[in-house]
Amino acid sequence: MPQARALRLHPSDNVAVCTTAVHAGDTVDVMAADGGHTTAAAVSDITFCNKIALTDIPKGADVIKYGEVIGTASEDIARGSLANDRNIASRPRAYADEYLLGKKE
Repeated sequence: MPQARALRLHPSDNVAVCTTAVHAGDTVDVMAADGGHTTAAAVSDITFCNKIALTDIPKGADVIKYGEVIGTASEDIARGSLANDRNIASRPRAYADEYLLGKKE
């Protein structure tokens, strides 16, 4: 079995975290949280701990990591490309509204 070079942290994620540096043209083995594997062909260099797009993500679409929206694609992000702050716009969240502590039911 090939060594994973990226981790998909949640089944709904459209990005994975690279566990090694990846170079354009590399085939990246992506391990899912359930132990399953898939591959993605890198179309750009991606440094350790950065994100690789697992699908084409059109401009304006949600970028999902940990099963959560981490931002909006500010431009088209091709499958296998680096996904980072240059092509993902963060989206403000009201974190206090998401906390369960202190809320009355």
